[in-house]
Amino acid sequence: MVIYPIPVEVTQARIQLVVDQAAKAPPHTINQDLRAVDHAKAAAIEAALADLQTDEPSLLDVKV
Repeated sequence: MVIYPIPVEVTQARIQLVVDQAAKAPPHTINQDLRAVDHAKAAAIEAALADLQTDEPSLLDVKV
């Protein structure tokens, strides 16, 4: 399991969601905030996987 620090974008999206929930924002605003959190998480995971794939050498050495 890869553990990485939570990116600033994810934290900011979560904070905005909490602020809008506390302010009783309209449902479409809450839905947009939820999509922003999901998008930020997905981008962070994709970036972490890209870093993981480029940093580690291949464990498989195929010789023909």
